[in-house]
Amino acid sequence: MSPSIIFEDFVSAYFVYHTQAICFNFRIGQITNALYEVDGHTVDEIDFDLLEYIVPTYYVLTTAEASSNLNRYDGVRYGYRSKNAEIKDLTNFYKYTRTEGFGKEVQKRILLGTFVLSTGYFDAYFTKAQQVRNLLRAKTNTIFTDYEAIILPSSPTTAFSLGEKSKDAIAMYLADIYTVFANLTGIPAISIPLFKHTNSLPFGVQLLTAKNNELTLLQLSKAILQKYKTY
Repeated sequence: MSPSIIFEDFVSAYFVYHTQAICFNFRIGQITNALYEVDGHTVDEIDFDLLEYIVPTYYVLTTAEASSNLNRYDGVRYGYRSKNAEIKDLTNFYKYTRTEGFGKEVQKRILLGTFVLSTGYFDAYFTKAQQVRNLLRAKTNTIFTDYEAIILPSSPTTAFSLGEKSKDAIAMYLADIYTVFANLTGIPAISIPLFKHTNSLPFGVQLLTAKNNELTLLQLSKAILQKYKTY
């Protein structure tokens, strides 16, 4: 994880960042050094060995949720209703309604979610994902007993070119590695634009604070934007 900065309401602050995250984004390291050397805040580095489990855990849980929640959109009680002339019975009605009403990505998530919730796979996937989420929450809560904020990259890379990754779903999912951390652990987070990459595209950092501590998050975000934004 990574650091955050303090302003008028803070004499000093305690920040932490993940070793694994800094490897992807050297500009985050520049901020941590500035916070420590220039502003006098406490900035520590920790090893967060659960980082590689964040994306698979998130997509197991969210596809399961999609499968469960979107099941009600059958065209009878909720949502889009197909008017296809070939509909002759209720099964056809459901088929056309859901095929026409849901996009390809949504259909894929429903299929994956149905799989992880199915008999014989529920414990192997969904239950395990819940266990990993509990581990993530516990470790994150432990971090916040000693530190006020975590700083992470918002994304491993700058924005993809239009259509560049449209056929590479795995690459698209892996781009969420830092942002879905807050979703899994239930803590507030904000992504703030700070820099411009050598490819002329903007990128930023993500600040995270403890649960129900949004005020500190907003104060830190404002301070960092004012002091470190470079474009």
